Formats: sequence, structure tokens, C-alpha cells
Amino acid sequence: MSGTAQNGSGKIALLIPNIYGPDGLTLQNPDHFAHFTSSFQSSFTPFNAAMARQLTSLPIPSPASGFSYSFDPALGVYTRSAKSLGPILAERAETIGKDKFLFGLSYQHFSYNSMDGVSLQDVPAVFTHAPSTNIEYVKDIITTSNYIDAHVTQATGFLTYGLTNRVDISVAVPVINVNMIVTSHAIIHRIGTQTATDIHTFGTPNGGTEKTFADSGKASGIGDTIGRIKATALKWNGGGLAAALDVRLPTGDAYNFLGSGATGVRGFLVASGQMGKFSPHANAGYEWNGNSVLAGNVQTGQKAKLPAAVVYGAGGDIGLTQKMTFAADFFGEHVNADRVMSKSFIAADGSPYPTIAFQKQSYEVMSGSAGFKINPGGNFIVTVNALFRLNHTGLRSKVAPLIGLSYTM
Repeated sequence: MSGTAQNGSGKIALLIPNIYGPDGLTLQNPDHFAHFTSSFQSSFTPFNAAMARQLTSLPIPSPASGFSYSFDPALGVYTRSAKSLGPILAERAETIGKDKFLFGLSYQHFSYNSMDGVSLQDVPAVFTHAPSTNIEYVKDIITTSNYIDAHVTQATGFLTYGLTNRVDISVAVPVINVNMIVTSHAIIHRIGTQTATDIHTFGTPNGGTEKTFADSGKASGIGDTIGRIKATALKWNGGGLAAALDVRLPTGDAYNFLGSGATGVRGFLVASGQMGKFSPHANAGYEWNGNSVLAGNVQTGQKAKLPAAVVYGAGGDIGLTQKMTFAADFFGEHVNADRVMSKSFIAADGSPYPTIAFQKQSYEVMSGSAGFKINPGGNFIVTVNALFRLNHTGLRSKVAPLIGLSYTM
């Protein structure tokens, strides 16, 4: 039978570092202070940094991808200039038109279940004994099976205004809800102290070799606010080329995973065209991020730089009817950051045990998106979409559903 310990760390980003208490995985013994360490607890910054990366790249529905208008000099009025309702999570070069407003709301849910291909339902980690003059003590290890259940919902309100016929400005304010549970089942392996069962023990029944630790946290609040300016540089029949700049302000609480904890700037180019009812588009750019405690040390408050990323995507949308559009996209990010690596730990008796390590590498994060935009009447658009992973790098959710509503005036 195992025991269970609850540790209230207060902040969600501290759940993993404090799962065993502020002093780490420590076994109390009147005659021997036994402290065990592992990269899972003391150096699991990559998980927090990966969560921060997710918060910097949570997709927001394209604010100018509903109705777009252009001025018809022959009629002296603005008319709809696209034959589809546009992309969902990507951008197109067209703007919404001078003095036009777009208001929108969207809701997305992310259920993270893997990080770099390692299932978050069973993250193995081996804890080794701190240095000791007794060589038998240091042979003992503690293996742990760790379960991380992380859910993020994002409700975003956004506004776009057509400053001129070629320039849009937008602002998006997300409200984030985070729910995270961490459970760790620990087993002592008495490799060096087989006959001294009272040296390393949890004090639990049946020999004191097993114990379960658990902690959880919930938080809700404003996330990072994003401002965007987009300008159409070139126009041609049915298409164009635009440049855009996003500025992300760290208005969300990083310690509760409501925000990234760092200012970010993303510049990108947008090209789009039109071939009958089909409109292809492509986006490419670079994202710079500042320093965040989530990339540093959440226990001491020390900050480090969040990884930058090269971002790219391509796709298309097709007007199935005048009131319904289907959109599909491919999204990618090129990142240089720490990754979780599966490996084996060889104990003093030669036995292998699964564990994890961290290694800095360049890698691609690839996702797909598919959904519909429906015009039920007037200038309203209802959006339904699914974002899904195409590879296993980074902190990933299998499928992230989205529903949204927007209105143009």
C-alpha cells in the first residue's frame, strides 16, 4: 500500500518543483538525512518553458478573415471583395476596408497529453542519492512514474478596425483558464541497503518503499494581450501581398500559466490569391521573445530568454456556397529549445530503469487546421474548427476544437 501526500504550492508553475515539498524528495530518518535529486524536479524548466511557448503561439482567429470590402468607384460604395469568408487561423493579404469594424469572440480548448513524444500520463524519472561517505547509501535509487494532466481553455475577444483601405489595426484579449494535476508514484529500490530497511524509507506500510505524492492547481484570468497592424503592400487582381506586426504584452500571470511572462514581437508576410471560389494563402515570419521566469527558475524568480521561432504556414479556403466556406491550413514553427529525451538509467547492480533527460535541439512543431465558416445571416459569421498535431515535438494537444462568432459593421 502507498501513502499520499498533498503539497499546496499556491502557483501552478510550482507544482512540479514542489511536488515533494520545498526541499525535494527527502526521506526523514533520525540517524540519516537522505536527500534524492532528479532533473524531473530540480530542472524541469523545459516543461514550464514549453507551456510558455504554447502561450506565445496559441492561435487566434484571423480578425480580417470574414467579410472584406473594397471601394467600387463606379457604384460609389464599398462591396464585398472576396468570394469566400476567408481563412480561420491564418491571415490573408486583404484588409476589411476603411472605417469598417469587426468584433469577434472565440473559444478554444487544449488538453496537453505529450511532450516531445513522451506521454504526460507516464513520465518516468529516476532520483539518485545525494553524495555520501557511505558508498552503499548512494547505490539506492528512487524511481517515479509521473502523471501530468494539463488543460487550458482560451476565450478571446478581438476587434479589428480598417484604418485605411490598406491598413488594419487589431487587438485581441484572451481570458485563460488553466487546470493542472500532478501525481507522482515513488518506489525506493534498496540496492545498497537491502538488509537495512530503516535507512531509506517513506515510513509507509508494507516495507515503506512506496508513496504517492499529488498536487493540483486552477487559475483563471486575463492572458497576454496582442496588438496587430497589417498593411497591404501590393494588390493584384484577386490577391495581394501584406506585411503584419504582432506585439504581445505580458499581461497574464506567468506563475499560473495565464501568460508567457515575456514581451514578444512577431513580424510576418502574407500572400494570398483568388482562383474562382478558391483562395490560397501563405504566411511566413519570425517571432522574438523576451525574458520570462518560465524559461528561468520559478522558485527563485530568475528569468531567462524564451526561445525565438521561425513561423510559417500555408493553406486555402473555398467558398462552398455564398454562405459557407471550408478552410484548411498547415502551420509550422522552427524552434531551438530544450527537448525531453527518453533514456535508461543504469543502477549500481546493472539494472536499467527508464528515465528522462533534457537536450537542446532545433526542431519543427507542425500542426494542421480544418474547419468551416458559416454566414447565418446579415454580417454574422459562425466558425467551427479543429487544430490537430502533425508531429510529436513540443508540448502538444492531439486536437484543439474552436468555436467562434464575429460581426462586421
